[in-house]
Amino acid sequence: MADARSLEGRVALVTGSGRNIGRATILELASRGADVVTNARTNREEAESVAQEARDLGVRAAATVADVADQAQVNAMVSAALNEFGRVDILVNNAGLRDVKSFTDMTLEDWRYVNGVNMDGPFFCSKAVVPGMIERGWGRIINVSGLNAFKGRSDWAHVCAGKMGALGMTRALSVELAPSGINVNHIVPGAYDTSRSPTQERFEQPQRVVGIPVGRLGLPEELAKACAFLASDEASFITGQTIHVNGGAFAG
Repeated sequence: MADARSLEGRVALVTGSGRNIGRATILELASRGADVVTNARTNREEAESVAQEARDLGVRAAATVADVADQAQVNAMVSAALNEFGRVDILVNNAGLRDVKSFTDMTLEDWRYVNGVNMDGPFFCSKAVVPGMIERGWGRIINVSGLNAFKGRSDWAHVCAGKMGALGMTRALSVELAPSGINVNHIVPGAYDTSRSPTQERFEQPQRVVGIPVGRLGLPEELAKACAFLASDEASFITGQTIHVNGGAFAG
């Protein structure tokens, strides 16, 4: 059984954590004792609201606003985290863009807009925190992908390409950074209920459940628990892996 305070003394930064899966991840990490840094692209109120929820769990929390596609903003966000806590031990690259555009209509601007967040974002954030992790000899980087990058989806060429690019970075960094005590892994969610609806309603969306063997949508808290496990010392021998948390929607 996991220690309820297994992350005490650690500091975690979760991008795109103003709502949904990012919010659930912040709260799960905080419940295990980690101090946390929330991030929203523009909505400071959301970032601060989640930070306050974390504080209510008994940890320290800071709220940041930064577009992860902008390296200067990322560096400022990480600097703020270091000024507040002195370290970032755990990075969850959760922020992502999903945009529908046929390949024939897709412009270079469309391509770069989506991949600025989906691929450049994890690069910028990792670049900013890895030196400190190397210095301390411990770190966890978790990149959150998407099921459609593995299955393929029409009108999502830019989204799928960026998510698979982040997977390639995960595998390369896992080898490069392992000697420094840093584990890098990849989590793939599928169809999740993010409505905050009553529990019963979560199971009454048959059109979204098609193709999910377990017969229901995932809950943000379920992905958050997988992130918390990978962030802990219990996962010390797991790196370079892709973990699907999607109810069996992709068996691979």
